[in-house]
Amino acid sequence: MSSKERRDLSRVVFVGGLAAIATAVSTLLLWYLPRTYTVEPGFEGVVALHAEPAYMARLWVNYLHVFLALFAYGVVAWVLRREAPAAAAIGFVAFLMWCLAEAVGISINIWAVNETWRAAYAAADADTEPLIRASLHTFSGVWDGVFFVVLTTFLVGTTSFGAALWRGPVVQKTLSILFFLAAPLTVVIMLDGYFGASLSQWVSWSYPVLQPLSRGLMGFWLIRLALQKPQL
Repeated sequence: MSSKERRDLSRVVFVGGLAAIATAVSTLLLWYLPRTYTVEPGFEGVVALHAEPAYMARLWVNYLHVFLALFAYGVVAWVLRREAPAAAAIGFVAFLMWCLAEAVGISINIWAVNETWRAAYAAADADTEPLIRASLHTFSGVWDGVFFVVLTTFLVGTTSFGAALWRGPVVQKTLSILFFLAAPLTVVIMLDGYFGASLSQWVSWSYPVLQPLSRGLMGFWLIRLALQKPQL
């Protein structure tokens, strides 16, 4: 590999680090933005969310977030391709499925649920109103199914990357531990959301700490690798 090719690869790794840091910021936004608005009780209160700027901003942040994260995860998988090829490959495929599932769900939420159905509900006639209600209720059930895919693929991705990163220096091993810790957090979210385990209090304080820290450290690790110009 020529020196120019190494420089180009180092730049890709550096940009991957910046993308990881950006996802740390977007994760904090995803946690913070829902705390800036209130949802009125009842169906009409939920329908009115399409006119809430902070709510719509959260959806757009989420949409961009998954692609930034996928790029960063792809760089991590590429860096680890020799050290742990199987775990890196499995992790990246899982994160690719995670990104696609969440991006499709969020895109439908933005354009179909909010910009079409909710926005048209107030002016709907007697024939259209029940159709919109049915569409919104249907999406809620469909999203529950899609989000279960999001959680399971994220669980596989974080566990695989935790294993791939384990045999390394201190920063890399610390990042591995943070990835491993994301696995039980994901399980808690699944138990709380789908099996009525009433564990939301654990999610509310651990998620805004663990996920930004993990992604920020991932960015620091990638940027340091790029600046060291390793044999990538």
